[in-house]
Amino acid sequence: MLKNMKYRYLILGTILTLVLSLILFNLLGLASSYVMSFAGTLALYFFPIGWMLYHFKKHHVSLREWLQPIKFKIRETIAAALFPELLGMGILLLISLGIMFVLPAGVFNELSETTTNWGLYFISAVVLAPICEELIFRGFIFNKMLTRFSAAKAVIISSVIFGAMHLTTGISPTLVGMVLCVIFMKYGSLLPCMIIHSFHNLVVVLLKYFASLSTETATEITPADMPLLLIMAGIFITIGLVWLVLFFRKNWHYAAAFGQRYYGDKDLRSNDTKEL
Repeated sequence: MLKNMKYRYLILGTILTLVLSLILFNLLGLASSYVMSFAGTLALYFFPIGWMLYHFKKHHVSLREWLQPIKFKIRETIAAALFPELLGMGILLLISLGIMFVLPAGVFNELSETTTNWGLYFISAVVLAPICEELIFRGFIFNKMLTRFSAAKAVIISSVIFGAMHLTTGISPTLVGMVLCVIFMKYGSLLPCMIIHSFHNLVVVLLKYFASLSTETATEITPADMPLLLIMAGIFITIGLVWLVLFFRKNWHYAAAFGQRYYGDKDLRSNDTKEL
């Protein structure tokens, strides 16, 4: 079934849904601040899920195959949600500080005010995104890649695509995506991935919300702040990287068992650890 589900149809359908949604919402006079959000949700979430359900029904396969109830560790859930984000934040901070040496002074010191509907943002980020994105990226894209590539390649490629879909914050989502791929192979279910994803997004939403409560409309970064920010970046990167390495060393062997169980592919067996 996965081999018969072509990426090109998914991409073309997504683009077509986005264009038609934009036209429809504009004709209906929907507020411009919501047009792109609603159109994007239909195109990036609802169309792919509907397309997947159509193929599942066509091949008499149940979506519950990916949603098996499973016991998992709370400590692992919290760590998987926080430490990849910490590593991503450290890398992004380090890159930002490097760019400040190149770009004219003041580029990062003027942050535009934005109005956020926190209710809709919470529902989208904490409820809708974890369910839809896990079904699409870990469920379909990652599993389909496993029919062609080794586990290591499938983890990296699908996670990079996942990160690219998140634009400016792509580093952290890529790292989180890699962890979620391993979690999926470990448990054989998307439910732990959805819970980790939801908890991760909840933390991000809360951080953004409390930051928005500040009366400051601009953030001044001076040369005197650079040493402290570099130390912070170094600490974030060190902690996140150490955890990530230990996590993969502890859990990568589940890729072999997952591959043998579902695909019987030699590329998914234990020798794939060397490739990673």
